[in-house]
Amino acid sequence: MNQEKLFSNTVIKNKTLKNRYVVAPMTRISAEQDGRANDTMKQYYERYAKGGFSAVISEGIYIDESYSQGYDDQPGIAREEHVQAWKPVVNAVHKHDSLMIAQLMHAGGQSQGNAYTNETISPSDVPPKGEQLGFYGGTGPFQTPKAMTVQDIELVKDAFVQSAVRAKEAGFDGVEIHGANGYLLDQFLTDYLNHREDQYGGSKENRLRIILEIIQDIRNAVGSDYIVGIRISQIKVADPDH
Repeated sequence: MNQEKLFSNTVIKNKTLKNRYVVAPMTRISAEQDGRANDTMKQYYERYAKGGFSAVISEGIYIDESYSQGYDDQPGIAREEHVQAWKPVVNAVHKHDSLMIAQLMHAGGQSQGNAYTNETISPSDVPPKGEQLGFYGGTGPFQTPKAMTVQDIELVKDAFVQSAVRAKEAGFDGVEIHGANGYLLDQFLTDYLNHREDQYGGSKENRLRIILEIIQDIRNAVGSDYIVGIRISQIKVADPDH
């Protein structure tokens, strides 16, 4: 392995990364109760940038004032106040010549703390395996989610798009769509959670459909030069054996 390459720069879209070291997203649940980023978060993310990482991917950020929030004190980017609160955080990272990427998240049936509703939604009315995470304030099994209608799916797609637009307004250099770890988009991919018989269930192509549509809609909204990525995974936070 050529280790020198790890310290060389590279370009993604129109952004230059000064090396190949990037901070992966990690759930912090240290935002204000209303989802605004704060000075604690600013200090946390700036330390990584100051330490030399070329880019920092945020923790999962909820995208609407409906079903997307997964944990109490999770940061959001669902309204203008959230945008303004993120700007000092992003600016602090930029000050050290590092990029800041927003990870856009919808918890779906794996939500265990939501200030906007006590209900959860998922492709089908099947609860996630495993139990809620105690270190994020959860206890016991996940509740049975409401099966999403096609209208619900359209609302989720729009929420991803609008949150990407708000992330760009806040100064983020790109967005990462959270399609991993058992959250909503991963639930669409998972056969034991997705029993749908319409265009969003059944075949692999159908289960991928919502993700592909979200990616295309975000790309159309933010332009061709903005960074748009997606995270997928083999395991789920509450079902590591899947």
